Amino acid sequence: MGNLEDKVSELRLQTACIEPGDKLLIACSGGIDSMVLLHFLYERQAMWNIEIAAIHVDHMLRGEQSAQDCQFVAAFCHARRIPFYSKSIPIPMIIDRDGGNTQAICRKERYAYFAQVLPQFTKLVTAHHADDQLETMVMAMMKGPSVSALSGIRVIRPFASGQLIRPFLFVTRQEIEQYASHYDVRYREDPSNQKDTYTRNRVRHHIAPLLAAESAQTALHAAQLSVQLQQDNELLEQLAQQHFDKMITKNREHAYQFQIDDVQKMPLALQRRFILILLSYLYKDVNMLQSHALTTALLKLCDTSAGTVQISLPAGLIARRQYNEVFVGLLPEQMLLPQTVKREQWLQAAQYQIGLFRRGTPVEAHDDVYYITLSETEQLQVRPRVDGDRIALRGMAQQKKVSRLFIDDKVPKSQRSTIPLLVSNERGVLAVIGGRPSAFLSRSPDSNEWQVVIRTIAL
Repeated sequence: MGNLEDKVSELRLQTACIEPGDKLLIACSGGIDSMVLLHFLYERQAMWNIEIAAIHVDHMLRGEQSAQDCQFVAAFCHARRIPFYSKSIPIPMIIDRDGGNTQAICRKERYAYFAQVLPQFTKLVTAHHADDQLETMVMAMMKGPSVSALSGIRVIRPFASGQLIRPFLFVTRQEIEQYASHYDVRYREDPSNQKDTYTRNRVRHHIAPLLAAESAQTALHAAQLSVQLQQDNELLEQLAQQHFDKMITKNREHAYQFQIDDVQKMPLALQRRFILILLSYLYKDVNMLQSHALTTALLKLCDTSAGTVQISLPAGLIARRQYNEVFVGLLPEQMLLPQTVKREQWLQAAQYQIGLFRRGTPVEAHDDVYYITLSETEQLQVRPRVDGDRIALRGMAQQKKVSRLFIDDKVPKSQRSTIPLLVSNERGVLAVIGGRPSAFLSRSPDSNEWQVVIRTIAL
């Protein structure tokens, strides 16, 4: 046995991802990858002068089966006196209350718990490996031409109060399986990993095997390419940031100006990253930051300083060119225009598409879908907030002011007029689009006749 051990030891020396004195918090689902990681680091505590603990999250999606995963990891740790942390998070209840994508919410809640425990440790450790890296890069290419996304997963990155490290990134799934077999490492199987419901599973089951059939080194090559892309991109981003800091004038929150001739003096690679930095100040949504169409539109705006041109951007922002100057941001007078939601049709508001369709109409995997029964006279509208708007949230006896909801959710004042609401002429506010649904919307079809579909636009 040597490949896995040699690769991790070499990566440790090259990157200092694991250092003497480290206190490592190991994320462990009970699957083969994380159990091999836990076993591997357990065996090297004395040799590397490190301390370890394991942390597990039960998302409560698979009933008794997921509870048994937790018990399995706990028993492994107890037998070896490894400190063990665990938490059960009612993901189905959270989705029913707030809506959203299951995978995204699981990840958000899981990492929030990791961050809560991490102050007692120096680093969080996950078992992402070379095959995961390949899948991530393939998915990035499917989504759009973003160098940052194509760069994949990093070996080390800041996380909460410490760092997040992935010491298995140059180890293949086959090498992990060989290690488990050699050392008789037991693990749990998650049946959902065999389903083609999620994009990653489809890539894993159908695309990755074709690449591996052409070359057994494909996953390793992906891991190596990822590091090269990260190094190159990091240098270009540093150079672009230096230009950005010199060139940008910030007028107020979400309002920036720069001179076109300053942009045109830069090589195209730096121009593109200049625009990406600007987008990172304007948006938190990763789809916006990786949007090829959005980046291209802003670059095209900087092609010439002739005349005045204005283009609309997601979330109610605009970009306006006036000769040699470009303004990007939110104009004080900008407001969403009210729109009627017509049955069996889509409409667009800010960065969202909203549609009302008969129950059972096909939707995409990442759509937020809610169900409702409408009266014959009931009409829906998408509009901005107005004074007096209230929303009936699930689990609350009294309706809540939408203005108070924005304050609680820390929505900047400058953005509140750009956030669309879904409103019924009979029941008032049904949802804050991209935020919280009211108690009138259900996550379950039941006997509801209509489905409200909310789709975030990846421009």
